[in-house]
Amino acid sequence: MALEDGRAPALRLPAIGQRSPPRGHALQARVLTPTETTEHLARLGLDHAGARAFSYEDELRGAVYGWHTHARHQLLCPLAGTARLEVEDASFLLPPQLAALIPAGERHATTCGDASIVSIYFEPAAFPSPLAAVRIFEIPALLREMVIYARRWPVARRPDDAAANTFFAAMADIIGPLLDRGATYRLPRGKTRPVQRAIECALRDVASADLPRAAAFAGATERTLRRRFREETGVTWRGFVTRARVLRAIDLLSGPSASVTQVALDVGFQSLGAFAAAFRAVTGQTPSEFRRTARPSPGGGHES
Repeated sequence: MALEDGRAPALRLPAIGQRSPPRGHALQARVLTPTETTEHLARLGLDHAGARAFSYEDELRGAVYGWHTHARHQLLCPLAGTARLEVEDASFLLPPQLAALIPAGERHATTCGDASIVSIYFEPAAFPSPLAAVRIFEIPALLREMVIYARRWPVARRPDDAAANTFFAAMADIIGPLLDRGATYRLPRGKTRPVQRAIECALRDVASADLPRAAAFAGATERTLRRRFREETGVTWRGFVTRARVLRAIDLLSGPSASVTQVALDVGFQSLGAFAAAFRAVTGQTPSEFRRTARPSPGGGHES
């Protein structure tokens, strides 16, 4: 693991639309500085393990990790709750239905929130083709259960454990064909400070996000911001806000007692019809269907 030097970190955004701990949890975010991130990951020994592949169950609930890289590919899999992954030009929301494969050397930051996260680390040679960028994909039930089972083989496992080596090789074989599938759940990141500030303003409160407020926060006219926003992100301001609201709804719908109607209102939709249409466009599911599949499996807790 090595932290990038010589470059100012990209703008860190708050958790999407979050103004209080999600879903009633009194969870306090632990924000790690770059130095703390480096020291914590070094203590774990993730980059110096003798085994070709191993698991790590994140022990810092609510942690916000600074920008860093790994020497291995990382399969990041939330078993419950929703995590956020940031890379140089985008951020991704990861509910339990999704996993991310982060290439070795890819600079990224992770916000755990209330998520229970298990990561599997693979030597790059585990995959036949080079991995050029982060891949987000829908995780099938079999692979999810394998991630849960893999917790018995942590970073300190024996490198010559034949059963473990065979198991992780099978995981890599399953992951390979999945890398070009699934929704991306992606939010763009601006290239210039005004667009970055407009995005920051919108994500602080997606329900009330509007162009005049964002333009004032960014120090730009509405016309200029609208034009630059599309040039830098490839989407319109309205399209961005709609997607941000859906992603915030995904987070809320993962809760055990989420009401579709209340979530729609909480994220800024004025009708259930508009909410359902926007939600299906992003996820391929209705809000009710998504809520049913968002329940964690019995093995998805923190216990080993």
